[in-house]
Amino acid sequence: MLSVLMVQATFALDFNAGTYYFDNSKVKFSSVRFVAGDTTSCSTIVFEMIPVDGKDWWEFTLSEKLSGIDHFTFIDSELAADTLMQTPKLFVDSLAGIMGDSFRSTILYGFEREVYGNHYDTNNYPSWVFCPLYNSPNTNGYWRPIDSYDGTPSGTVPIIHINTQDSLDISSKEDYIAGTFWLDNCGIEGYDTMASELEPLALEIRGRGNYSWFYSYKKPYKIKFAKKQTPLGLSKSKHFVLMPKNLDYSGYLRNETGFELSRQLEMPFTTKELPVELILNGEYMGLYFLCEHIRVEKGRVDIVEQNDNETDPEMITGGWLLENRAVSNIIHSQYENNDPTKAWLSFEPHSPEVFSAEQKNYISSFISKTDSCIYVQDKEDMGWEQYIDMNSLARFYIIHEVVENVESFNGSLYMYKDRGDSTKLHFGPVWDFDSNFYNAKYGSLTTCDDFIYNYDSGFTSMWIEEISKFSRFQQKLREVWKEFKDKRILEKTFAHAHDWRNLIEGAEQHDLKRWRTYASSHTPSAPQEYLNMMARKVAWLNKQWSTTPIGDVSGDGKVNVTDLTTMVNMMLGVVEMNQVVADLNGDGKVNVSDLTALINIILSIQ
Repeated sequence: MLSVLMVQATFALDFNAGTYYFDNSKVKFSSVRFVAGDTTSCSTIVFEMIPVDGKDWWEFTLSEKLSGIDHFTFIDSELAADTLMQTPKLFVDSLAGIMGDSFRSTILYGFEREVYGNHYDTNNYPSWVFCPLYNSPNTNGYWRPIDSYDGTPSGTVPIIHINTQDSLDISSKEDYIAGTFWLDNCGIEGYDTMASELEPLALEIRGRGNYSWFYSYKKPYKIKFAKKQTPLGLSKSKHFVLMPKNLDYSGYLRNETGFELSRQLEMPFTTKELPVELILNGEYMGLYFLCEHIRVEKGRVDIVEQNDNETDPEMITGGWLLENRAVSNIIHSQYENNDPTKAWLSFEPHSPEVFSAEQKNYISSFISKTDSCIYVQDKEDMGWEQYIDMNSLARFYIIHEVVENVESFNGSLYMYKDRGDSTKLHFGPVWDFDSNFYNAKYGSLTTCDDFIYNYDSGFTSMWIEEISKFSRFQQKLREVWKEFKDKRILEKTFAHAHDWRNLIEGAEQHDLKRWRTYASSHTPSAPQEYLNMMARKVAWLNKQWSTTPIGDVSGDGKVNVTDLTTMVNMMLGVVEMNQVVADLNGDGKVNVSDLTALINIILSIQ
């Protein structure tokens, strides 16, 4: 028997009363049993499952809630239904050793919640294995929803139909498989239908992502058309991405608010995403987001495209599109801050994709020189500015501070450099916002009152903490922050967020029926709670970077009774709200407590 490390679970599930279905179409068990156990009470229960007529599903029904379950599994066995005073691990060990049955299993990891017949992917190992509730790379069967959902989309957003050749499973992140594509606009104004069921477009499709690829059944995909297309009005290209946003428990606001902040701060290129529903090989896969793929291309990262394996000294200066990824081992440059324990800088070039020794030496040297200029004692030194475009960095950084993305300078960080000896690294485009407010599913793990590089989040921030010590960069931050306030970017982002929620609401409800444990299972208050955290963080940042006195609500450079009048008019809707300057107590709201705070500021000045 395969020996696997056993990890003690610290959380427990409650299985609500109801009928649960297991999809047996892949594992093809001859006789299915569901086994659930409670290690604390040393009890294991075997439930007999019965096949559903006309479907390759098996079912069992709980007449009452089953509480405190910390291990559960499906087994291929004809054991009778029974309750045994034995820990789940001992039961399965004895089952494997004595009876030789095959089975698949998991332990609960990280969540304390109730189960409503949510999907659950089994794992192809003959032992209890340490595995999240999400799916592992070796997927087989999974739970079916307990309600009578018929697998149809909502039709409130466009529907994408993709069929792979011979209905092959998409099992690789590296290798494309052939398929066809057509898009139904569902009669929604502003969107065009693309191709048709009878005359679809050719494409190739593969997996993508990291955590979401390996630990989710609802997976992200990279698609590549045979010819350049403009689906739903996105920029013309062969390359697009379908993102499931499984971890976005803010009501699908994390990435879209980050993208909107980028647009409002006029970053040169910001990925556009649009909600769709995906039907893959005839199966409804739920709410997805069709995104522009970050690449060197007109309408995307619009710089010179460098040839693969280039050797010419002038040509290898650009263009470069780099991604800082902790998992990359392609280009490295060690931190040069006299601390040998620091992590290595890891960069994966996306353009060029295949590089010569000359190309690798050039960009490695460029990064190393940049690194050396950042870690200098004299923070009035301007040497680092030869290598980094300060304006793009300041905007990129402010975007990620506003949404408190603790991972922003650790992974999925894109930078680009155009051709030329004097061109600099520009930060962007923005991309991954999964760790906004530390990916808070049940409440913020961050406090909205510190800089992202100060949080003990487990992510090592590249460069930004050190660059923030340079006085000229601090001045640039204050300049961009003034623009943030003057343009009322927070209010515009909030308005966009509310429009976004209205846009996806119907599809989100259908997604919730399809997937019980993913992002659509957020609580109804989660979107507003997320926006409140943004407001609190902005109020705190305003105290750090404001170029005008705190309390100057009217913007005249003074704090006096005029500001009281302006704040009252903002609260009454007589003048446009500017929450950044009016939220003086930093609670994410503008109300009577802020008026009181402003009165105290005025009295203290006088």
